Amino acid sequence: MKYLLLPLLLFIVQTGFCQDGFLPLNEQKQVYYSDVANPHKSKAEIYKSAQNWVTHTFGNYENAVTQEDPASGKLTINSYIPVVTSLYNYIRFDLVIDCKDNQYQARIDKLDGISPTRTPIRISSKENDSVLAKEVSIKTETNKKKRTESEQLLQIAKTDNDNINHAIYKLLAGLKEFIKSENGH
Repeated sequence: MKYLLLPLLLFIVQTGFCQDGFLPLNEQKQVYYSDVANPHKSKAEIYKSAQNWVTHTFGNYENAVTQEDPASGKLTINSYIPVVTSLYNYIRFDLVIDCKDNQYQARIDKLDGISPTRTPIRISSKENDSVLAKEVSIKTETNKKKRTESEQLLQIAKTDNDNINHAIYKLLAGLKEFIKSENGH
């Protein structure tokens, strides 16, 4: 039981820090998520667990995996997950898993918002810029009705970003838990 509580606690703490309406950005101002874990397994065992997780999570391994290199321990996935936002129904992303002995790193980037009513849109720093612009708008708006409308738009933008963060961090937490628990390790 304690082995299940620790990842859950880490997930809650990790997502709790990100529930501020902003998406994480790397040095190039691109949306970027990463996670490092240290399971006590060989590179080959971690790689095999990651492959099993892909099948378990996305269903069709061949459709999700775009590159695999067991010798280097690198697995590249291009897939999507459902997300609830005002604009998108799914997030398509690239996930790279680099496996080493007793460690792996997962990186998610190149996120696209997918909706049945519009073409895919790259999710970028513009989502954070939109939140900041709405915050400034609220501070400078003197008309009560317009201010209330601006506050509602700000809340929608923050909730959308938080829902994207939640979906991606849940995916990373699922990978971590799967690799850690597979084969009784």
